[in-house]
Amino acid sequence: MCQSLENALIQDVKRSNASQKLRWSASKEHMRFPPIVKPEENFLKAVGEENLLRMVIHHHRLLQKSEIAYMYPIDEEAFMEGVHKAAHFFIQALGGGNVYTKAYGAPSMCKTHAPFAIDAHAREVWLRYYAQTLQEIAFPKAYLEQFWTWIETFSLRMINRAAPNTYAKRLFSHDMQREYGW
Repeated sequence: MCQSLENALIQDVKRSNASQKLRWSASKEHMRFPPIVKPEENFLKAVGEENLLRMVIHHHRLLQKSEIAYMYPIDEEAFMEGVHKAAHFFIQALGGGNVYTKAYGAPSMCKTHAPFAIDAHAREVWLRYYAQTLQEIAFPKAYLEQFWTWIETFSLRMINRAAPNTYAKRLFSHDMQREYGW
């Protein structure tokens, strides 16, 4: 979550009492995320960069027709540039070298997603379309659970807007397997 220091201060104010000295804190102190578990080392080689690109394209095409379509460009060239950027990020994050960094600079979730209000519901929509994508493109079954475990925990970090005391729903692999028939 990309909370501003002002939001962190508000949280501190809520917790403070008359005997406590108010202090500034980094927003990271207020966030608890499960660890990101990357797929095994041979994942990218087994799945293939081309398949990841096809997966990201398929996913983004579904999102173009979704309730969060407003987050994606209507212009086809701009849309495909975003798709390729996302695919390069996945390739780099999953062990494919610094392809994203070379093309776009160091990855920054906060900077990339700052223009969009991404709440827990938007994250769930985004993630469920990945579950549908994995089903529709016949993603290699041997790597489904590894990929899902990675992307589900990773996606929690995309949320940059949240109502107080709200939490993102966890969408675990075994539940998605049942729901989407992987």
